[in-house]
Amino acid sequence: MPNSQSRSAGGLAPSAPLLGGLLLAAIALRPQLAVIGALAVPIRDGLGVSHAFVGLLTAIPVLCMGLFAPLAPGIGGRLGAGRAIVVVALVIAAAGVLRGLAGVAVPILAMTVIIGIATALAGPLQAMLVRSRMANHVVAGTSAYAAGTTAGAALTAALAVPLAGLLGGWQAALVAVSVLSVAGVPVFVFALRNARRDARRDAAAAGPAVAAVQPARRPGLRDLPIRRPAVWGLGLLFGLQSCLYYGTAAWLPSAYVERGWDAGSAAMLISLSNIIGFVAILAVPVLARWGVGRRELLAASAFASITGLLGVVLVPEPGYLWALILGAGLGMMFTLVQTLPSDVGRDAHETGGAAALMLLAGYLVAAGAPFALGAVRDATGSFGEGLWALVAIAVAMLPLTWVLAPQRLRLRSSAAARDTEGQAG
Repeated sequence: MPNSQSRSAGGLAPSAPLLGGLLLAAIALRPQLAVIGALAVPIRDGLGVSHAFVGLLTAIPVLCMGLFAPLAPGIGGRLGAGRAIVVVALVIAAAGVLRGLAGVAVPILAMTVIIGIATALAGPLQAMLVRSRMANHVVAGTSAYAAGTTAGAALTAALAVPLAGLLGGWQAALVAVSVLSVAGVPVFVFALRNARRDARRDAAAAGPAVAAVQPARRPGLRDLPIRRPAVWGLGLLFGLQSCLYYGTAAWLPSAYVERGWDAGSAAMLISLSNIIGFVAILAVPVLARWGVGRRELLAASAFASITGLLGVVLVPEPGYLWALILGAGLGMMFTLVQTLPSDVGRDAHETGGAAALMLLAGYLVAAGAPFALGAVRDATGSFGEGLWALVAIAVAMLPLTWVLAPQRLRLRSSAAARDTEGQAG
């Protein structure tokens, strides 16, 4: 007989294979963004373009990730969140290969748009999968895909420059990164099939009463909680965090190349930042089990981000130290914010809608950061002013970590649900 403590009407307890498969599938979702920062200098020299243009290669996907995220709940409702994740991972990799083969500015931009649209769908789809399959283990499930995205970025940043040297240039490196990024997707497919089989078996054993708990409906744009101020607040916090992540991913290596570092050493800043971010992400569920509240973790993440960026600006030479501190802060913040839609959503559909709206608002806030930093560098001849702007953004995150604490979100979610039921009555 299944353990009743490991299940709820919301979903099944996660299996290790499904968590591992989700982590491996998520590796495919960030290399296309991380590779641009690592290879920004050779891309700019090879295409003969400005810093602002290279910034667009990161800004366009971030913008698309905001604009198209609201489509994900509907697609997930039709294909199933797991199948849809597989499709978007393959589309991202295929577009990455074509972008590497193009070698011309306009086709590169076109493939970048496709990468952005597919990446936009992935975030809410992952949240839907976690909410439906791992309802009692949201932090563990969210940490799995957050760790996967961070691991993909870390590996890409570490390998991009060596691959470019080994394979003969930045274009070949883009192709190789794209192919390697989807190596773990078959494992996710296998784990997903096993999870579906187990779910069907458990549903049959539980009888029709449990099946009746889950109403059959397909979510769509109407499910976006646009009248929920708390969700817009989540979008702002996620947007500020994303400004820091994508701004540093795009330009931190170039800023250190400008200070005299070689390209390989500068690219390792992003790799180290993502590696420690990966460790921080895995630490989140452990700390949660030890009783550390998410409010405290959110505040600590903001402080670490502020410290790392101040170090880069004021005492830049121990760059690897600042990259580690910054990566720990951004890694924890990314994971924790991704868990918050589950606090305002009562089921997988509402969680997917909240996540989609959070990503819509957040990525629209963040989309201009890489381009703006590049434009400021073109105008001033230095990355100094742009780095100070990132410090200010990190400081702005701090008060939001208190206002958007999980306990407050749950209270607001309960109040909103009562209001909705009262209007229906």
